[in-house]
Amino acid sequence: MFDSWESIVALVAAVLIAYAVILWLGIVVWTVRDIRERSRDGWSQTASALLVVLFNIPGLFLYLILRPHETLTEAHERRLEAEALARDLPERPLSCPSCSRQMQDEFLLCPYCRTKLRQPCPGCAQALDLGWNACPYCGAQGPQALTATKAAASAPSSPEVQSSPPRPGEPVAQPTARSQPEERPEPQATGRPSP
Repeated sequence: MFDSWESIVALVAAVLIAYAVILWLGIVVWTVRDIRERSRDGWSQTASALLVVLFNIPGLFLYLILRPHETLTEAHERRLEAEALARDLPERPLSCPSCSRQMQDEFLLCPYCRTKLRQPCPGCAQALDLGWNACPYCGAQGPQALTATKAAASAPSSPEVQSSPPRPGEPVAQPTARSQPEERPEPQATGRPSP
């Protein structure tokens, strides 16, 4: 069937070389597909493919050591699962910023250290956070807006010079009345003629 021993060796060598080339191309294609599922970074994809193209099976082992542990789909599913778990968990209870003890939502101040936590709404008496500008229940001005209104009302309306407090040993100047004239005592009528 075969003419000589050399033709058998040549045929076996050709089959082995074809097998090696197909295996090498299969490893390269698998690596490219795998890294695309694990990373969007073009540089990482190129480096991984070149690692396997240049070093063949040892490059594949090196790639398997260095590749990201999870695919992009697995990472997305893990994030969705974490968000669903976070939604299902009850909200974290309010705690006092001073003593860190847990408080109930309707507490206006801490019963342990008396730190002010909330303020009652002037319209509906619901407990409002101190940073709110309006009451979400009735629409009245919240603590933040009331503080700004009070600060504007306490500011002087005319640009008068503000006097500083007197220094020790300095006489205190008394305010003068601007619109009231000084009252002088009228001379009383006595029987004497005035000079």
